[in-house]
Amino acid sequence: MKKIFFYLLFLLLMSFGSYQLTINYIPKLVYEVFHYKIEKNQNIKDNEIKHFDIPSDQSRDVVMPNPDFLYSVSFYDLSKKDLNLKGNMPDSSYWSVSFYKPNTINWYVKNDQEFNTNKLDLKLSLNNNLKENTIKSPVEKGFMIVRILVEKKDKESLDYYKSLQKSIVIK
Repeated sequence: MKKIFFYLLFLLLMSFGSYQLTINYIPKLVYEVFHYKIEKNQNIKDNEIKHFDIPSDQSRDVVMPNPDFLYSVSFYDLSKKDLNLKGNMPDSSYWSVSFYKPNTINWYVKNDQEFNTNKLDLKLSLNNNLKENTIKSPVEKGFMIVRILVEKKDKESLDYYKSLQKSIVIK
């Protein structure tokens, strides 16, 4: 009987440990490795935005990239100040803004259909500001992705979409 009790206790402790590892530690480790690689390989600091070209089948700057999107990414840190995300977006093409926690959970996403304008103007804050276009972040640090669908890939269209992408800034 004593042996069965210790086996059950061992099984319970291993299950609990595996659960904690899977839910709490592995996603944060993935985020830290991703943050380190992007910071070192792409020279992106926190609260700076990096604009990527249309990905190819060999691209791995963004995990599993869609070759129809331009990506702009940023790690954000709200410990010192709120951030303003501004930019001109396409008026007749899909685009979206997504924010992620360090444990890789997406906590905010909004696309072109949910904005009343093609002028991107969001404030990211830790405070409960009820001002328009202010988003309360549940975390101090995280990751942001802006996606713009490129409908045509001729030079003129690509130049247009890239100019919109380059207008996206963090202040």
